[in-house]
Amino acid sequence: MNNFLNTINDVITDGKNSGILHLNVSNETLEGNILQINKKDLVNFSSCSYLGLEFDPRLKAGAIKALEGYGTQFSASRAYLSSIHYHQLEEKLNKLFGGYVVVTPTTTLGHISTIPVIIGEKDAVILDHQVHSSIQTATSLLKPKGNHIELLRHNRMDILEERIIQLSKKYEKVWYMADGIYSMYGDGAPIDRIYELLDKYSKFHFYVDDAHGMSCFGKNGRGFVLQFHDLHEKMVLTTSLNKAFASGGGAMVFPNEKMASLVRTCGGPMITSGPMQPAALGAALAAADIHLSKDIIKMKEDLQENIKYANLMIKKAGLPLIKELNSPVFFIGVGLPKVGYQLIKKMLDDGYYTNLGAFPAVPMKNTGVRFTITRLHTFKQIEGMITSMAYHFDKVLEEQNFSRDQIMKAFKLENSNDSRSEENSKYLIKPSNLVLEKYQSISEIDKEEWNKIFENKGSFDYNGLLFLEDTFRNNKLQQDNWEFDYLIIRDKNKNVVLATFFTTALCKDDMLSHETISHKIEIIRKTVDPYYLTSKMVMTGSLLTEGNHVFINEKSSYKKQAFNEMYWMASALMKKYNASSIMLRDFDDGNPELDKMMLGNGYFKTQMPERNTHSNLGWKTEEEFVSSLSYKSRYHLRSQILKYNPIFECKVIAEPTKEQADHWYKLYNEVKNNSFKLNTFDLPKKLFYNISKSKNWEVLSICLKEGQDFKEVAVIFNYKSGETYNAMFIGIDKTNKFEFSVYRQSLYQIVLRANALNCKSINLGFTASLEKRRLGAQSFKTVAYMQSNDHFNAAVIESMQITSKQSINVYEGENSVI
Repeated sequence: MNNFLNTINDVITDGKNSGILHLNVSNETLEGNILQINKKDLVNFSSCSYLGLEFDPRLKAGAIKALEGYGTQFSASRAYLSSIHYHQLEEKLNKLFGGYVVVTPTTTLGHISTIPVIIGEKDAVILDHQVHSSIQTATSLLKPKGNHIELLRHNRMDILEERIIQLSKKYEKVWYMADGIYSMYGDGAPIDRIYELLDKYSKFHFYVDDAHGMSCFGKNGRGFVLQFHDLHEKMVLTTSLNKAFASGGGAMVFPNEKMASLVRTCGGPMITSGPMQPAALGAALAAADIHLSKDIIKMKEDLQENIKYANLMIKKAGLPLIKELNSPVFFIGVGLPKVGYQLIKKMLDDGYYTNLGAFPAVPMKNTGVRFTITRLHTFKQIEGMITSMAYHFDKVLEEQNFSRDQIMKAFKLENSNDSRSEENSKYLIKPSNLVLEKYQSISEIDKEEWNKIFENKGSFDYNGLLFLEDTFRNNKLQQDNWEFDYLIIRDKNKNVVLATFFTTALCKDDMLSHETISHKIEIIRKTVDPYYLTSKMVMTGSLLTEGNHVFINEKSSYKKQAFNEMYWMASALMKKYNASSIMLRDFDDGNPELDKMMLGNGYFKTQMPERNTHSNLGWKTEEEFVSSLSYKSRYHLRSQILKYNPIFECKVIAEPTKEQADHWYKLYNEVKNNSFKLNTFDLPKKLFYNISKSKNWEVLSICLKEGQDFKEVAVIFNYKSGETYNAMFIGIDKTNKFEFSVYRQSLYQIVLRANALNCKSINLGFTASLEKRRLGAQSFKTVAYMQSNDHFNAAVIESMQITSKQSINVYEGENSVI
């Protein structure tokens, strides 16, 4: 959640600093659709008042009449008193919609009033992936009741029907919740198909928010959903009176009076929240009269003419419109936030105000320019705005090193024709005079040069990568087969500007989620589908390495261009391997310049577990080491570790047998299967056999004395790179009674072994930072930057309720990853 909020804050703050968000209108009086911002007149293409009724003299007169009659407010809960306007308005809306209407102060409060009341404890709820956040907020109130709630991929009626059939076997009702017209892309729900399902399945019910369809479609402007249908008996329609209706509040439309009465009497905000104020009610009454008159026909026709003209101009300009519908909401894809910022700024300079469609409303890579068309726009204004956008579009793309093809790929609009992403040549000379070298095996790269860059950084020196390639290729299980790709970028003098390696592997989407969420998901994986909520990921580094996987020459003037080329390659690999996401990982936290650059290129920052390194080495005796620690650490070492030394024996196993490797695999799994701190797939048994044959790897065996014998209770798998000792993962016998001290003893033996090998540092990996700091290690905050083509799985994980930490046994020291 902190990562999510921080990303939102970064996006909004960046937009604010770019001068396109959190702006203030300076007009004392508005005239039509002209706004004044920073002393500049702008044509407003952001209004959701699609019919322009806010300037209609009848609405103004209605507001004034109610204001003069009741004052500025009528402050009473509707559970006690309602002004005369409420009853009048609900009667008119009953006629308009052909149902039973309850008017609420806002649509959001309407959802909060309605959903917890109409959804029974034995009902299931299916949320469309893109349903409005106000419905998702209201649905979260069902969780204490234990309702089954799940997400559906956007508008996937085939999957919806499957889920209706399955859930109907267990639940009394199955509710599908969606929007009529979706607020970002302007696409609509498949209403005809949903009505077919309502008629076909007796337990299926429909809850829909038609806020953006209200007034623009259907008889008397009753909306997109009811454009060709009457209100269904198993359906609740909700809409906003605060958009094209130009007044305020929300309308909940029910198929029967009993349901409407239940919400009116039991809906929380209907009892505790204040009402709509007289002026808004007066305006709404006037708007209702207009909708019930013939005037609405001409208004809708005028709006549709403007919408048709906008679609025509967009086609003529060749702009990438994401969804073409006869709705007043338009979304031109630009792909990356930095492109959206610059394009909107250029259009502001030309006198046109549009909106940035960005995260969290859309995925980071699906940023776009969102604009709306209203009845008040003239053809000249529409043509001017689209001409301005078209003029700047390709220029901004070129400035930001982005392409139309990448936009098409991000929105999955058509097949890519970009030769750059399909380039198979190992050596590419770029216009900036950078030379890109691409390889698929470390064996193709000069060993001495690679080690000069990456030796002592982690377990990904030359031999370490040979080991990984051998281990994670040609295996039976898909999660045990990784793709390897290497990138070296040089300047014209052949100096390395950037170097890294990528692996592409099947990952668990909850890898970095809270342990309680992973615990829930693992139950489903064990009982239903072992690959539930998994997807391919392209990452710098690998699932078995940690450290700074990206070398960048900070002194190079080509640094930024090199990063751009790395983004290109990561995106190309995502397409090549049909991956869903990219993770550029293990960067040091606290680099605002890097944060901004990553954000502009569509990567959101997420916190990684702390990394721990130990450099307090070179001492001659154990006592010298002990004396170098703080007072508290010395006490801990003596009381919790040295106290037990006599009953432990540590051995370095040089040439283990197959039986030993099998036993180690069992110990590893005893830890792995009870740990969700970093939820990854189990390592393959082949890895343990390969370790026994590798000169760079060694295994520390911790044995516990039992009478005259010693029993192996822990094994630690370590990799030596140059003068750095890398503690990789651990296995512990969970049946012994000294289990807690075994882990501490293991950490201590790692420190002793690294010092004996004359190493200068130890990489102690993620998690258990407190235990490691007690032995003199330092902890560092690291971050990853992620980009995704598919946010559906992430949304599923986010929707899961996080329960108390006490619901599962979590001890951060007992993670299979050291």
